Amino acid sequence: MNIIKNNLSYLIGGIVGGIGRYLYYHYVGCSTGTCPITSSPTMSVLWGALLGALLFSIIMPKNKQSKTKLMELLNEGAVLLDVRTRGEFANGHAKDSKNIPLDELGKSLNKLDKTQKFVVVCASGMRSANAVNFMKKNGFTECYNGGSWVNFNH
Repeated sequence: MNIIKNNLSYLIGGIVGGIGRYLYYHYVGCSTGTCPITSSPTMSVLWGALLGALLFSIIMPKNKQSKTKLMELLNEGAVLLDVRTRGEFANGHAKDSKNIPLDELGKSLNKLDKTQKFVVVCASGMRSANAVNFMKKNGFTECYNGGSWVNFNH
C-alpha cells in the first residue's frame, strides 16, 4: 500500500495519460498510418501513460505535509530549519528559525540531534526537499519539507 501512496502522482498521471492517448487514438488517430506512436492503440496508451506519469510527477507535490501538520510539529518543539543562503536568511526569515545553508548541511549534520523533529524550509521548497532527502539518508527520521519559509513567517 505504501508503494501506491508514495507514487500516487505517477499512478494518477499514468492513468490520465493513458486514457487521454486512447481517446486521441480512437477519435483522431493517425490518418496516414505512418505514425509509430499513434498507429496502434497499445502504443498510443503506453506513450500516454509514460508522458502522463512524468508530467504528473513534476506537477503534483510529492510527500508534502499539510501546513496544519507542520504547525503542530513546530508547536510540539520541532526545529524550523532554513536551508537558504546566509544572505537570503539575513534579508528575511521566519521567527525562531535556524539557518544552515544547504551547501553547509553536510558538515553541520553532526551538530544536529537525530532524534529531534525538523521542518525544513527554503525559498520555494526545492532546496528544502533536497535537504530532507539528504537528512533522511543520514539517519534523521523526523524531517519534513515545509516548502517556502514565507508560510511560517508570522
